[in-house]
Amino acid sequence: MHVPYRLQNAFRVQTEIGIVLAMAISTATFVATPLVLSPLAAEFGVGTGTVAVFSAAQLGCFVLGSSLAGRVTEPSTRLFVVALGVLAVANAASAVAPGLIVLVVMRALAGLCLGTLTWLAYSQVFGDAERTGDLTVVGPIAAVVASPVFGLVIDRVDVRAVFVLLALLALVPLVRIPEIRVPPVHARTGRNRAVRAALVVIAALALATLGGSAVFVFMGAIGQEQYGMSAFTISLVFSANAAASIPSARYRGRRPFAGAFYLITAACAVSVGFLGQPIFLWVILIVWGAAFWAATPGTYTILAERSRYPTERAGDAQAAMAAGRAVGPLLGGALVSTGSYETLSVVGGVIMGVAALVILVIEVMVPPVDTQA
Repeated sequence: MHVPYRLQNAFRVQTEIGIVLAMAISTATFVATPLVLSPLAAEFGVGTGTVAVFSAAQLGCFVLGSSLAGRVTEPSTRLFVVALGVLAVANAASAVAPGLIVLVVMRALAGLCLGTLTWLAYSQVFGDAERTGDLTVVGPIAAVVASPVFGLVIDRVDVRAVFVLLALLALVPLVRIPEIRVPPVHARTGRNRAVRAALVVIAALALATLGGSAVFVFMGAIGQEQYGMSAFTISLVFSANAAASIPSARYRGRRPFAGAFYLITAACAVSVGFLGQPIFLWVILIVWGAAFWAATPGTYTILAERSRYPTERAGDAQAAMAAGRAVGPLLGGALVSTGSYETLSVVGGVIMGVAALVILVIEVMVPPVDTQA
């Protein structure tokens, strides 16, 4: 008799439902990318590495939207509605794009809208741990649901239908339009220079996400072309990856030796290019999801403990990781176009491994700022 009550509490959120839905759609859009790469490459008659340019454009404009929106405008309900409307149009136009150039432009526009929506969402919850947690956990949950849906659409209809579905989903948050408020303005106190150890950790986070995204964005293509799996089966693997990340992300205890978990992720990246049995892809991506989200919060703790101004460094870390995710698909595309999936997995894994070792060295060799004389 207690089960319904517990389920209600598990899915109860303190954040406006329209904002939560917008963040879920943002996650779903990025979840679709690895699944559509290989089918789009076949449809446009280009290499998988070439078609990945649209992912780099989408991510790059997402970074621009999330970082620049606050400099040129203020949060508003009107901006929320406009961003969703333009996102729906960009997704619909992607579904009928006659060529790769048009697709790249439309995905760049979609990325800009998604970045703006992300900035709007976090502007409303910043400083509220409970509501920020709502937005943090909605990503993995949305990925668990969205991956098999997109895989089924690709297998039963076609790849273009994924963009049609994304266009329809972009309109869903308009059913519950939230009241977007302008947050209180605090007096600026200027930027404070980061200590050297903090800069090194930030650089390592950028490398970890660069190497990881370079491999991960091609995981759908690798699954289809090297492991012989259908789009729907691969989508279930991505769903398992997202599910495995939830307990790691929500864990509230101490996370020592965070770099060791990045080493596990690096080993997964290297392995994926040299194995061909589907069961191995299941294992690799499940371990990847759990290890990555065990490593990342732990690395944030290392960064905070070795920073005199942790709040500022948190923003720097997010910016560095966003940049890594934007550049990763370009690196991956170049490696696939000029080499092979084996080359991609080795290079991506080595980059992640270097980042992992750097984080381990900082944690072991550099004491927290408060303990220094």
